[in-house]
Amino acid sequence: MKPINCTFLLALLMSCFLLPTVLVQAENATPLTPREQAIHALNRMSFGPQPGQVDRVSKMGWEKWAERQLEPESIDDGELDKRLKENNPSLFMGSHEIEQNYMPERLSKEEQKNLSAEERQKLNKKRNQLRGKLGNELISSVIVRAAQSERQFQEVIVEFWRNHLNVYLPKVRYAANHYEQNVIRKHAFGKFEELIMASAKHPAMLIYLDNHISKSSGLNENYARELMELHTLGVDNHYTQEDVVELARVLTGWTCGRKKGEDGLNTYGFIFNPRFHDKNSAKIVGLEIEGDGGLGDGEKIVLHLARHKGTAQYVSTKLCRYLVSDNPSQELIDRVTQVFLKTNGDLRKVYRAIIFSDEFMMRENFKTKFKTPFEFVISWLRAANAPVKQTGTIARTLTEMGQPIYMCDVPTGYSDQAEAWLDPGVMAYRWECSVNYTQVLAKRGAVSPQVESWKKLPPRKMAEKVRNMLIPGEPVESAVSMLMKGEGLRGMAQLALGSPAFQQQ
Repeated sequence: MKPINCTFLLALLMSCFLLPTVLVQAENATPLTPREQAIHALNRMSFGPQPGQVDRVSKMGWEKWAERQLEPESIDDGELDKRLKENNPSLFMGSHEIEQNYMPERLSKEEQKNLSAEERQKLNKKRNQLRGKLGNELISSVIVRAAQSERQFQEVIVEFWRNHLNVYLPKVRYAANHYEQNVIRKHAFGKFEELIMASAKHPAMLIYLDNHISKSSGLNENYARELMELHTLGVDNHYTQEDVVELARVLTGWTCGRKKGEDGLNTYGFIFNPRFHDKNSAKIVGLEIEGDGGLGDGEKIVLHLARHKGTAQYVSTKLCRYLVSDNPSQELIDRVTQVFLKTNGDLRKVYRAIIFSDEFMMRENFKTKFKTPFEFVISWLRAANAPVKQTGTIARTLTEMGQPIYMCDVPTGYSDQAEAWLDPGVMAYRWECSVNYTQVLAKRGAVSPQVESWKKLPPRKMAEKVRNMLIPGEPVESAVSMLMKGEGLRGMAQLALGSPAFQQQ
C-alpha cells in the first residue's frame, strides 16, 4: 500500500474530529430538495447510490422508487439469483443436502478407531476445508447481495434482522446458511410473530443460545432471557427475573435432532423432546400456562411475547433508529407502535409507516446517521460500481474494521448507532480502505468506462465528477475546494471516501 500523503492524512484527521459535530447539526428547517430527497432515500433504503442513480430517482420521485423497494418480490433480480445459486449453492439447500455436501462421511466408532494418524489428519483437513467453504459461501452471499441486488431495501432490512436475531457462525457452522435463507430472508417482510417463531425453532438459534441442552433437570436460561431482552420486549421491559426462569422451564424440550422430513429424508432440525420438558404450570408476563401442553405451551408464550405491546414499542423504536435517526422522536415511535399493534406485526406495513412518515424526510434527519463498517464498505462498492468477484478481501477488511459478517459473539448483534463506531481505530481502517480501494479507480477505471477519461480533465472538472459520484449531497463549492487538495483522480477519490460526508447516511 502506498503511504498516505500529508494533505490526505490531515483531511482525514479533521474528519475524525469534525464528524460528531456534523452528524448532530441540523442546517435549518427548510424542506429537502427533490435531489436531496433522492440522496436521503438511497442512503437509508439502500446501501448508497450507484453512479447516475441519484438523478434517476430524483427524476421519478423518491416515493415511487420507495414504493417499489417495499415490494422486493416484484423486482427482477434474476441475474444475481443465478450467480448466487452457482457460487453459493448451500444457501439454497435443505439441512440434509448441506450435510451431504459439506460434511465428511460419518464413520462408526469402530471405523474411527481403526484410522491411522495420517488418515485421521486427512479427515480433519477435509472437514475443515468443507466447513470453511460453507462459511465462506454465506459471508460471500451477504456481500454480493448487499452490493449488487436490485432489491436494496430488502438487503437493508435483512441486515437489521441479522443483528436483531444474531447468531454466531463458529458455534452454528452447519446451521447458519439455512438460518439466513429460511428465517431472516424468508420472514423479513412478513409477520413479526412468524419471524420470531421461525428463529425460536431453528437449530442455529437453539444451539447458539444453548436451549438445545436445556432440560427440566438442568435448566439453561440463556435463550429465554434473550428472547425477552433482545428479541421481543427489550431490556427490563415488562418482565422480571422470575419470568425468565418460568419461560426457560416452558421452553425445555425445544431442541434439535434427527427426524424424517416432508421429503422423507432423515434430516437434522427442530424437535420437541417431551422427556426433557417441564410440565408444570407457569405464569409469564401475564400469561398463565396450565402445563402439560407440551410443544403448544411454548408456542403460546412465544406468540404472546411477539404480540405484546412492549414488543411493539421496542421493535418500532429500533426500526425508527435504524431508518430515521439515532434519536427518533417519541411521537414517531408511538405512531409506528400503533401500526405494529393494529396490523398484528405486519412488518411491511411497519416499514411503510416509517418511510412515509413526515420525520423520515425532515432536514434534521438528513445525513445524521454514521455508517457502520459494513455500510461504509458496501456503499463504496456501489458508488464505484465496482465488480464484486473476489469477496475474501472485502470480508477481511470488515474483520479489520471490527464488523466481520456473522461473527458477533454477543447476542446483541452489531450496533447501527454512531457511538459504537466513532473510534479512532475504526476510522484508521476506513482511511486505509479508502486508499486501497481507490487503486481500482487508478488501475482499471472500474466505476465506468468514462472514469479513466476524467484524468484528462482540468482539476476543477475532475473534482466535480468525483463529488457527483461519491459525495453528491455536499455543497458544490466546499466539496470541490476540498477535493482539489488531492493529487489527481486517486487523491481526490481518497479524500472523498475519507471525508465526513461519505461516512454519513
